[in-house]
Formats: sequence, C-alpha cells, structure tokens
Amino acid sequence: MDLHSWGAGEAQATATLAEGRVRTLARDAAVEGVGLHSGLPCRVTLRPREAAGWELARVDMPGSPTIPVAPANVSRTQHATVLQRGEASVSTVEHLLAALWARGVGACRIEVSGAELPILDGSALEWCRALDEAGEAELPLARPVYALREPVAIFHGEGCVLGLPHNTLRASASVSFATLWDSKQSMDCDVSPLEFTRDIAPARTFTLEAWIEPLQRAGLIKGGAASNAIILDDSGPSSPWRLPEELARHKILDLLGDVALLFGSDGGALRAHLIAIKAGHEMHRLWAREALRRQALARLEARPAA
Repeated sequence: MDLHSWGAGEAQATATLAEGRVRTLARDAAVEGVGLHSGLPCRVTLRPREAAGWELARVDMPGSPTIPVAPANVSRTQHATVLQRGEASVSTVEHLLAALWARGVGACRIEVSGAELPILDGSALEWCRALDEAGEAELPLARPVYALREPVAIFHGEGCVLGLPHNTLRASASVSFATLWDSKQSMDCDVSPLEFTRDIAPARTFTLEAWIEPLQRAGLIKGGAASNAIILDDSGPSSPWRLPEELARHKILDLLGDVALLFGSDGGALRAHLIAIKAGHEMHRLWAREALRRQALARLEARPAA
C-alpha cells in the first residue's frame, strides 16, 4: 500500500493523537455456516496473530495458501467481494472484514475451510459475537492511523462513493429502489466499536424479488433463504425491519468491509467521512483504487498518550 507519512499541522486530523495499540484476539473463535452464493458449508476459525494485519488462509487446500487482504487481490465484485491469489480464493469477505476493522481488531489470522465465508443471518452480528467470545489482547505495536489528504470521489450513473477528510471515521449511505412503496433510505453515523455493533452490524443483506430469478440463473444465491436476507417486493420487506433504515445501514456495512481492504496489511485506523450513494462492491473497489492512485491516504504521526 502506497501510503505516505504526514506531519503535524497539515490537517485537522493531525491534532494530537493518543497512541493506540494493535489489538488481536485473546483466544480462538470458530463460526460455521453456508455460503450465500455457493450454498456450500464453510468453517471459519479466527485466531490470535502476533503481527499486525489480517492473514487469510485456505486451510482446506494443500499447503494452506494465504491470500493477502488488499484491493489488488480483489478478483470479482459481482454481488460480493472475492479475494484471490493463484488458485486460492475466498468470496463474501466484506461482513467479517467490516467487523474486524470497525471493532478495532487489527491483527487476526482467518482460517477458512471453503471458497466462500458463511452468510450466517445476512448481517455481521454473528461475527461480532465471535469476536466477543474470543476476547481481545493488546500487542506491543502502535496501531497506524491514516487520514485523507483530499476529497476522493467516484461516480457511475446515479451512484457515487465519496471520501472526505474528517477527524473521526464516519459513514453515510443512501439507497432507493423502483418499488411501489417508498424504499428511499439513508443513514449517517460515527463508526466506533460500540456504534458499529449496535447500529450497523445487525443490518441484513437484501435483494429485490425481481432479482432472484436472474441471480439463480447466474448460479448465485444457492444458499439464500428468508433466514439470511430481506426480500423486497411491491408490498414491502419480507420480514420486519430490525432497525430503522436497515437497507442503508447494510450498505454502510458493505462499504466498511470493502474499504477495510486498504488496511489489511497493518489493521490501521482511518479518519475520513465515507459516503456511498446508490453504490455497491464494484464502486467501493474503484474508490479504493482511486485513493491509492492519487496517494490520498496519509499516515499520521502518533503521539504517546499524556
């Protein structure tokens, strides 16, 4: 990742930063389920790691090949984010990565026994529960903190992903679909471990009823069910909302998981306001690529806490 050091006084975000430590897990935690698109079972074991960053390993393959968690290894973004290196690939990584990043777990080995992470209930709640079960431990490493030097935007049709300099991590999302009921939703929130777990993690993935048959013809959503997705038709959602603006909250979940790829090597924190309007995984990928191309991410100088 081509990030550059940034001295004090160059942006509001450089105001005295207390030096945080990289956190890892205190013990192992395992999660099992089926993949949304493959329908195949998968077991994921989250383990402590002594080095900063997230290590993704396909332990069901000979030699347990690893896949660096980085935008350069995104091979597909069709209805999920897929990471690949060589013959090893893992799909639908965004919910787990969002949970790790937003909860501040900057070091973790992710052992996967399949090609797609389990969809669970369609949200990141089970990943948060697994992190709670594992507990946390500090490493003797300072957690890197990054900020945007300048606004970075990507536009496509009616969609937009925008990152603005900000002194905390904040996220906003807006969605709207062609339904007979008013499906316009928007959400704006700060992103901290508490707020992510309470306000974003419970939001479930969703699809329009009209999309189901085309997705099935494309060989996708083989593991889809009413228990792991909201289905939207002209009468409304297929199950009661867990939270107000649940669709927009889930868009923030996906946005965080995809942007987290920028920090896979060191588990760093970001100070920026991320905004997604009618966006998806591919636009998130393009935004990350543009931020790197413009060298818009700057590593801040951490100062010891007083």
